[in-house]
Amino acid sequence: MRRTVLPWESVPGSKYYAIDTLKRSKKTSYGGWLAVAVLAFGGAVTRWKIALIFAVLYALALLMQKDVAVTERGLEIYHDMRITTNYERWDWADIYAVTHETDPAGSGRAILYFTKGDRTKRNYYRPEDVSPILKLAKQKNPAIRIFDGKTTRDKADAIRKRKK
Repeated sequence: MRRTVLPWESVPGSKYYAIDTLKRSKKTSYGGWLAVAVLAFGGAVTRWKIALIFAVLYALALLMQKDVAVTERGLEIYHDMRITTNYERWDWADIYAVTHETDPAGSGRAILYFTKGDRTKRNYYRPEDVSPILKLAKQKNPAIRIFDGKTTRDKADAIRKRKK
């Protein structure tokens, strides 16, 4: 359930949403909420009141929502942490390179690595979104470098084999 409007919803043009890979199973969610209850109870009935703070922080972590999208403006990331929000945008002009590859784990998803300076962000996308995203990147920043992750991985493997 979304509490707020995402910052890029009013931006015209296509939007490509990253696939959330951090979905928790019901068992994990129940375990997390059980840990919150144990921390809260422990903090209330023992002399270690700091456990109450950890219970609140853990509950906020369980409730946090992260949304990532590629838009006409660039890579946009929004965290809704209930007590505050955090919005980060990497403009196309600031992105140095985009590396793409199919997930080596065999999930069928595509991985895009966005590099800005010495930082890289990795997100999963639907395979059919990769080509339009790369075209958008080249259109918005002609100087952006596009790398094929499979080719780079194969070259690195060949170098490792030569050194053995």
